[in-house]
Amino acid sequence: NVKKLIKRYYLYIIWRLNMGKKPLSEKQIKSIRKLVEAKPLHSLLLNLSVDLMLRGSDLLNLKVSDVMNESGSVKKEVKVRQKKTKKTTLSLPLSKNSMDAIKKHLSGKPQEDFIFKGQKSYTGKPISIIQYSRIVKGWLTDLGYEDVSQYSTHSMRKSKASLIYEKTKNVDAVRRLLGQSSVTATSAYLGVTDESALDLARQYNM
Repeated sequence: NVKKLIKRYYLYIIWRLNMGKKPLSEKQIKSIRKLVEAKPLHSLLLNLSVDLMLRGSDLLNLKVSDVMNESGSVKKEVKVRQKKTKKTTLSLPLSKNSMDAIKKHLSGKPQEDFIFKGQKSYTGKPISIIQYSRIVKGWLTDLGYEDVSQYSTHSMRKSKASLIYEKTKNVDAVRRLLGQSSVTATSAYLGVTDESALDLARQYNM
């Protein structure tokens, strides 16, 4: 079927493009956090995307009930069923930054509301992936970056995962956190090369 082949090729191209997107550093995230603290949607997007390491589609489909109990208290951990893999993620912990943003911006909201509703959204639906991507690029532009083509929604998914890998070199642990099916896929996603693996081998002697 030609249409299926074209669709698969298109998805492959998108996948390859996303592989090369840069994660955000701790310094960049802290700088952006200062920029967005007065913007509810942006503050929630930044903090939850970093903590939960979800694909954009899964992140944007989160509801208030995913992060808050009916009593109004903020959950300490979040578990999400991923649309692409049909797998449920591990119960990922929320940082104080995320919990503070949730308490500040979502208290009193109906449990069934999407977290990331646009301010002008009369449909009740969350913002689109395209809007999310524009927001991410806008953050980098506001920080003074002229070329933001190397950043996207995948930069947010990669940020904490890349930091964990950098600190531990444990690809399998990162794979589990990202909900990916293989270490090979995770290595490619993080940009782990043969040379970087050999550098590790050179650092340790028995």
